[in-house]
Amino acid sequence: MRQPSLSVVVPNYNHAALLEQTLPGILEQSFKPIEVIVVDDGSTDNSVEVIRELMRKDPAIRLIQNEKNQGIHFSVDRALKLARGDYIYFAAADDIVFPGFFENSMRLLTKYPQAGLCSAIRKVITADGIGYRSPLNIPAAIECYLSPQQCARLLRKYDSWMGGNSCVYRRDAVLESGGLRSDLSALCDIFLGMVVALKYGACFIPQQLTGFRMAPGGYSARFHLNIETSLEVYSKAVNLMRNEYSNLFPTDYVDSWSKRAIYLLRLNTLNKLFFHEVEIVKDIIPKKNFVDKILFCSMKIMSYGQLMFLMLYFFVRLDYNFRIVLWRNLLIKIRRRKERYRWCRRRNIA
Repeated sequence: MRQPSLSVVVPNYNHAALLEQTLPGILEQSFKPIEVIVVDDGSTDNSVEVIRELMRKDPAIRLIQNEKNQGIHFSVDRALKLARGDYIYFAAADDIVFPGFFENSMRLLTKYPQAGLCSAIRKVITADGIGYRSPLNIPAAIECYLSPQQCARLLRKYDSWMGGNSCVYRRDAVLESGGLRSDLSALCDIFLGMVVALKYGACFIPQQLTGFRMAPGGYSARFHLNIETSLEVYSKAVNLMRNEYSNLFPTDYVDSWSKRAIYLLRLNTLNKLFFHEVEIVKDIIPKKNFVDKILFCSMKIMSYGQLMFLMLYFFVRLDYNFRIVLWRNLLIKIRRRKERYRWCRRRNIA
């Protein structure tokens, strides 16, 4: 029986320093991909030189250069069409894969060839490599295959648990599901994961096997800075769920997801505004003393209180259907925390 093959796609723009960590981490996996396609999107640093040097050490690396900066979606789509593997992994130049990720994912996908993807738990890491956080979405306590029907039930219960850089996809499932849609911007990987899982089912590994860097200037962070653009993208995702993919997404889930997502997006914007005020005050005072620190702490506490008050007000003021959505969102958070606590206890993680 032929062993399934894996292609890795790495879009890059000015991440020369991080490529020297990311690419060896990918190539040193116990299950080695047949190719690592690095698409350089018109970098102005020495990325190309770094990639060429790594290519001399390992012929599995393939370099594709865009003549000019075309954006991450163009780069990923170009590599997807050129990939030769049965399965595909979309890596970011600044993300991390831990030992055993490919081996465990491919073992489970080989056991359940009907699955469209396999996801694991990812750590959220600060840009400088510290600040690890435990996971929130854990749909199962053991390695397993979840059927499309089970995925639909779990989406209602926990919402999406499939982080973009923790998923290995069946390549034909990605192509048949529409790929990473450029019109969905930073939501494209979450949306693709849900579509593939609801269409083919998904495998899950309850281990932290990848790291996601939360950089202030990262792609996801930039997306959420502009609320108007974000709302437009969320609306497009809802429209796709209700029309093109209506046979996959349960109607009640779409209604709940759309209201919850837009509410949380606006609430997150308010949260940023409140705490941005604290940062502005900090910048005004050059030399901070003990009294200043008490002031900043008090301002943060007041910001939390203001946010809590608004959440309570929204719950009372908005209509019954919206209160149901908010109540479901609270239940989802409680379930996530509960599963996170159980997961951490089993692994003795603080």
